[in-house]
Amino acid sequence: MTASEVAAYLEAHPEFFDQHSELLASVRVPHPQSDYAVPLVERQVLALRDKNRQLGAKMTQLIRFGERNDQIITRLHALSIRLVRTLDARDAVQTTLSSLERDFDITHAGLRLWGSGTDHDSLTDWHANDVRLPIIARNLTQPYAGPFAPDHIIDWFSRDPVMQSFGQVALRRDSGEAFGLLVLASLDSYRFTTDMETDYLANLGELLSAALMRTLSMH
Repeated sequence: MTASEVAAYLEAHPEFFDQHSELLASVRVPHPQSDYAVPLVERQVLALRDKNRQLGAKMTQLIRFGERNDQIITRLHALSIRLVRTLDARDAVQTTLSSLERDFDITHAGLRLWGSGTDHDSLTDWHANDVRLPIIARNLTQPYAGPFAPDHIIDWFSRDPVMQSFGQVALRRDSGEAFGLLVLASLDSYRFTTDMETDYLANLGELLSAALMRTLSMH
């Protein structure tokens, strides 16, 4: 009888060990972490303990992720309240950039704006003359996170040292037309990765877009 046949027999006859309970103590199998043998029942207990440890570690990880998500949601909510209180477009931009640094530990952020209304004097520092940016923003149907950014965007930041990862989100009017590009950068290559969720980047872009559209319409 082969090993697979033995396994199949035991699976098909779960009452076997009820009828031969002495085997649970007498049959010895290799210990999973050493070179000696232990009774079958002890091996099963060890396996259950290991599984419980794995489940406990996974639960701890999920709790940490949940706590982190709660923190992000709370901070985005606080930013949204501050943006509602802004009275001009420049204040909206500065409020966002300050929050990114203070609340999200993002010390490298760049913004460029173009199109009708964004040439207001208060936004001179962020006005874009680069015709390539609208094309990039238009193609950003969802935020991008990862190691890549075009050289002309990398040049927004220090080249010594060079930024290692980027988050990019287009700013859009209610019509869906892009009028700006917000880029977050980090020296940490793991800060913005291609496998990360970008929902919060999208939320950030929507908040800033709405604040700018509101304040620009006041002029």
